[in-house]
Amino acid sequence: MDQKVSVSKGCFVHKPHSRSSKKLKKQQPFANNQPWHEAYKNLWSTVEENLEELREDLFSKILKNLILYIQKCHTNRISSNSANEIPSATLLTGVNIPDHDALFATLSSQLRQKVTPHVATLQLRNCATIRSTVEHLVLQFMSRKDGNMSLEDEDLLDRPKNHIKKSDCNFPTLSAWYNEQVRLKSPSRSPRKKLKNSQSVEGNKNPLLVVVIPNVEGFSSQVLQNLILIASGYVKSLPLVFVFGVATAVCALHRSLPYHVSSKLCNEVFHSEPSITYLNQVIDKVLLTSKCPFHLDDRTFKLLTDIFLFYDFSVHGFIQHFKYCMIEHFFNSNSKVLCCPIADMPQSIKSLSEEQLEELRQLSSFRQYVDTLPKKEKAPLLLDNSHFKVVLQKLMVELHEYVENFHTFLRCLHVLTSSLPKAPLGKHLREVYSMAVASNVSEASQFKECFQLLGFQSREELLDKIEKVLSILQSAMKEKSGKCPSLKEVEQKLSEYHTKIAELGMKTAEHALKSPTKIDIGENINRHQLKEKLLELSRKQRPLSAYEETRKSLLDYLAGSVFPQFLVPPVTVPFHEVLFFSNMARVKRHIVGTPRAVVHMALNNPCYYLQCDCCRMDKSSSVSSTLPDICIVYKLHLECGRLINMYDWLQAFLAIVSPSESGEEQREVPPQMQARFTQAVAELQFLGFIKTSRKKTDHVTRLTWGAS
Repeated sequence: MDQKVSVSKGCFVHKPHSRSSKKLKKQQPFANNQPWHEAYKNLWSTVEENLEELREDLFSKILKNLILYIQKCHTNRISSNSANEIPSATLLTGVNIPDHDALFATLSSQLRQKVTPHVATLQLRNCATIRSTVEHLVLQFMSRKDGNMSLEDEDLLDRPKNHIKKSDCNFPTLSAWYNEQVRLKSPSRSPRKKLKNSQSVEGNKNPLLVVVIPNVEGFSSQVLQNLILIASGYVKSLPLVFVFGVATAVCALHRSLPYHVSSKLCNEVFHSEPSITYLNQVIDKVLLTSKCPFHLDDRTFKLLTDIFLFYDFSVHGFIQHFKYCMIEHFFNSNSKVLCCPIADMPQSIKSLSEEQLEELRQLSSFRQYVDTLPKKEKAPLLLDNSHFKVVLQKLMVELHEYVENFHTFLRCLHVLTSSLPKAPLGKHLREVYSMAVASNVSEASQFKECFQLLGFQSREELLDKIEKVLSILQSAMKEKSGKCPSLKEVEQKLSEYHTKIAELGMKTAEHALKSPTKIDIGENINRHQLKEKLLELSRKQRPLSAYEETRKSLLDYLAGSVFPQFLVPPVTVPFHEVLFFSNMARVKRHIVGTPRAVVHMALNNPCYYLQCDCCRMDKSSSVSSTLPDICIVYKLHLECGRLINMYDWLQAFLAIVSPSESGEEQREVPPQMQARFTQAVAELQFLGFIKTSRKKTDHVTRLTWGAS
């Protein structure tokens, strides 16, 4: 390997040779034609469509009030005698930074559809200075085409984009361009060329100019201040509106803007839904429904939620991790074609080959199921493919029904227990799901604690929860068109309890009005006798009222019959491996990065990544002159203590790279060797392995331990 080349200037990616690229092209159709790949694509496209519908619905709720404010802001500004202020809106998005692009892309699209065609988005990469910011802003406005314009108007809009110089992209040019556009579309000159979108607000017939800044925290405060001050001088001739995206809090915007700048803004604050709320809706309305037959086991599901909660708060990241789990589930396993909607199950089973059937027979859950059968029924299942397909279809239908009932009663349990003190089973559906998938939740101590707390619920609280449970059951029965006798039986039983408790409440209220309760403790009794009397009354077991007996009967029915029947863990159901993914270790290895271990491997054994014969070593502790300079310096620094003498380090480096014939120290170091050593040390400092020492000027401090 060339000794003058630094590893930091390389990239561990190389273009494959033409022969290997041709080979790759030949292999690509083979993967695409596999049954597992087709099944994965069909399922993920369905899930993606549902996620997109949910995202649009959620964002529309968030942006509805914001868009309404932008439509009316200039009308309100003129009527409130604040003509010198720029209308602005601050959208608090939360710290889920990776999800911001989708939110502001939807905002820009809806602004163009409902408010104005003139929307400019200022990204950080284009706004390093105030000059580049204004240039980018003006070019976006002047190059925007409106779908309602004629060809003549489009030519006028295209002309500045093609002929204007960057030095002329400024606010006076923008103001002149805007006045020309408004004059062309004025009622006296051309009534038919009015913009329909811009006339949605009464009293403001001119189209607005909306400036969207998605990330205020990352924006240069000086650039932002200058932009606002410059724009405030043109607000009378240009109907500008600023939209600020803030991830943390409104005070972040105030910290960036001093008073003389913030006074130029007429700001309104809007709050988006927290990312946790978005995640809960994704899980509740998409992932834990019949629309998505693919599911995660408790450990994998907990891994993805932990990454979300403790790392990035990104719903987009959670969805991508879920997608990767789905790919791992389907990859090179053609039996997973049965992980599909129940309507496609007969066709999928019919298309199974003998190899796929044998793969299904090898599943541990099926083996356990076969062990429970009589001997005369085992042989046909293992030998007769036609008989096995019939039984397979029956078991897969039962598995889908089990999953749907599991989700239904999981929601019922969540409704009953989420509002209890300290929420023993958790406040969110995802927490109940993780516990129920791992083990039999009806036998858990948290489950028993929840039903003890439910035993103290008032009549009104219990009635409200029963109504919610009945609503969930009726919705599930409606999806199945009433073809579920078990759900119907539970629904009828709970309806009877609901009616009985409601009637008892009416009778109790009437009885309390007629005969208020009194405790007879006798007359002429002293304090000591009163104390003994009260103690005696407390020791006596008070008979249960009619409501308490009904409540106890209801809770015993739910805890003893309903939930133990429907909330059994998936591992007890045959062929659960087809729908449930459980290889958490493989997923964790790919989606949870270990940068320190990777960097140590690259520096300690570069052949692992470079695949270079000259870097190959018999022992990982050995050092060769053919290694990259940074690898040599790294290996030498592992042999040192907390403080590293730079001179000794240099001499050890020279002894390996350019040893002297006598083996003595080289006091006169060639400039080229000095430069190579200095660059390698600088790279090591950049990676965070060392830092300069304040105690000794000719020493550096080692920062990492245990890597060797």
